[in-house]
Amino acid sequence: MLESINPIIQNIAAFFANSTGPRYFGSTLEQYILFFLIIIIVVLATKILSFIITKYGSKLTSKTETDFDDVMLEAIQLPMLFAGFIVGLFIGYQFLSPDVEFIKNNFLSAVNALIIIDITYFALKLVDAIIEYFVIPLSNKTESKLDDQMIPILSKLAKSSIVLLSFVIILSSFGIDVLPLIAGLGIGGLAVAFAAQKTVEDMFGGLTIFISKPFIVGDAIKTSGIEGNVETVGLRNTRIRDWDGRLNTLPNSKVVQDVILNISSEPSRRVSVTLGLTYSTSYAQMQKAMQTLKDIINERKDCEKDPRAVFKEYADSSLNIWFVYFIKDQDRKFEIMSEVNMEIKKRFEKAKLNFAFPSQSIYIEQMKK
Repeated sequence: MLESINPIIQNIAAFFANSTGPRYFGSTLEQYILFFLIIIIVVLATKILSFIITKYGSKLTSKTETDFDDVMLEAIQLPMLFAGFIVGLFIGYQFLSPDVEFIKNNFLSAVNALIIIDITYFALKLVDAIIEYFVIPLSNKTESKLDDQMIPILSKLAKSSIVLLSFVIILSSFGIDVLPLIAGLGIGGLAVAFAAQKTVEDMFGGLTIFISKPFIVGDAIKTSGIEGNVETVGLRNTRIRDWDGRLNTLPNSKVVQDVILNISSEPSRRVSVTLGLTYSTSYAQMQKAMQTLKDIINERKDCEKDPRAVFKEYADSSLNIWFVYFIKDQDRKFEIMSEVNMEIKKRFEKAKLNFAFPSQSIYIEQMKK
């Protein structure tokens, strides 16, 4: 088929090439008109073919359970149209007779580059479809939120790799030796790595957090002297919202090098309180105070039973009771602590148990003359 068409193209091209009209870069005006006309015809034919494929293909894809094939059917439309343009460009070029050596020597390489660009575009769309319909549903089934943050990073890495590979292939199609370029990029990469050593350390720290998972987004942790909830974990930084509502941004290298206390991993949150009563508190009142503290916690369903309340010490201006209890519902730990403290205040006032405050007693001894 192609062997029978090629002589026809050559004869038509020779007919227009022998025209006596003015020439532009070796080709006549008629040749350029035919060149653009062929591109338009091929693109229109491709558009019609694309419409037919979409019309009948959508009927087939509508019968499947997944939307992946529908997305791919839509994603192939533009690459198919661009492929038609490339085919029209290649056929139309056969009717030209350029006399510029640069065009004659690099036309096929340019066509190859356009083909690579077309394939690259489709590959990028394919990556988006795979992530949306396969990777994201799998990550949604896991409890960890770190894999959700890894998805955009993996997407960028995959797309960057595809673009870089396409760029290398395009350079090769133009006869450019890419090995020295790759070697140069490698040396340059080492130089950049040394210059940005801290950044590299932070990125490896981020990968360490992703892999070892000492905590996940949403956990309450304590590290580097900061205690709060983890909001985001990136490749370079970890952001922690402390209990005062301030957002702290820590380099990942510092996070992985420091001790990480995962508060959320505790089965219950420990609360330790020291309550000071006045020295006028009697023995019976001290017993009542300790029993009242235990009763407050034992009556709550969101706290562990059997808290600890002990007479700790004789302080300078108070009799101190050490009170320790555990909160089971960590999502409401601050509300529960407030409710417990309010209940302590209420019951102690009712029992006339007085809290102490810093004071000083002065005893004056009258000296005998």
